[in-house]
Amino acid sequence: MEFSKHAAALEAEGHRIIKLSVGQPDFGAPPAVVRAMRAALDESRTSYTPALGIWELRRAIASHYATRHGLELDPGRVLVTAGASAALLLLTAALVDPGDEVLVADPSYPCNRHFLSSFGAEVRLVPTTPATRYQLDATLLQQHWGPRTRGVMVATPSNPTGTSVPAAELAAMCRYADERDGWRIVDEIYLGLQDGTPQTVLASDADALVINSFS
Repeated sequence: MEFSKHAAALEAEGHRIIKLSVGQPDFGAPPAVVRAMRAALDESRTSYTPALGIWELRRAIASHYATRHGLELDPGRVLVTAGASAALLLLTAALVDPGDEVLVADPSYPCNRHFLSSFGAEVRLVPTTPATRYQLDATLLQQHWGPRTRGVMVATPSNPTGTSVPAAELAAMCRYADERDGWRIVDEIYLGLQDGTPQTVLASDADALVINSFS
């Protein structure tokens, strides 16, 4: 955020800045989305939406998981928020009590640790290396899981490194946390950009809390 602030200040002074930090697309919304938005405005469909999201959208997301991942997902388990950050914030509010320890890879998306600490969690940044592709693995979980650890937050593919946790390794991590009554938040925002056939964590852990996004 500090780098972005300085970049914006330089840009305001007339400097040309090439931004390699914040993932701001240089293209607009898909035409179908624009048409749907216009239709909603023309038809005055501008009232509050249901708190958990429009039911048709939740069903469509569940259908996407069936088509893309071969998973039968109950639409009732799909919640729609105003962006992935809102989902992360709501999840941490629901799961974290003051003094709870949460394991997070270092490096990782900086906002996550702030979401956690804002609700009193003690964020334990676990150093990662090229050997683990800058990701947590089951061995690191075993080494760093303590008596006050309540859960683990994983992003695969990762922001900022872009690396992924192999499906079998992620399943082992979730199993280890589950055996200790720990929750698992898995950020899969970039799963659609992964090479090959990406596999959601829900294929191996139906109780994992998955974050995804349209952006």
